[in-house]
Amino acid sequence: MDWMGMFMPRLRPREPAESLSPPIEDDLDRLSELREQGSRLSLPHPVRGYLAFAGEEAARTSAEVLRKEGFACSVRAGQDGSWTITAIRQIVPTPGAITRFREQLQELAAPHGGAYRGWDAPIVS
Repeated sequence: MDWMGMFMPRLRPREPAESLSPPIEDDLDRLSELREQGSRLSLPHPVRGYLAFAGEEAARTSAEVLRKEGFACSVRAGQDGSWTITAIRQIVPTPGAITRFREQLQELAAPHGGAYRGWDAPIVS
């Protein structure tokens, strides 16, 4: 430990809460639907993201990685032999936050052969 570590704790750098990338049209459409249905988009929502995998091992490995990143996850088998992860995180659904949510899921699933299948959120009033 260096002398600075004695006085100032060493913290992990925080990930940005919002992406600087432009949002995709589907995300903006879903946010508009939530707003039209009366959801208060200034409040945190339990946003659910869906990932699809060809095999169980890849899905379970990805779910563990997602849990370590702060997502709540469930893994389900499909009738066609595919596997689906539902990853949930509480976020205020702004276009930048939803874009970051999508980017995180894509980044975490890609090394295991997963594919991002979209997101949804309940109405929060």
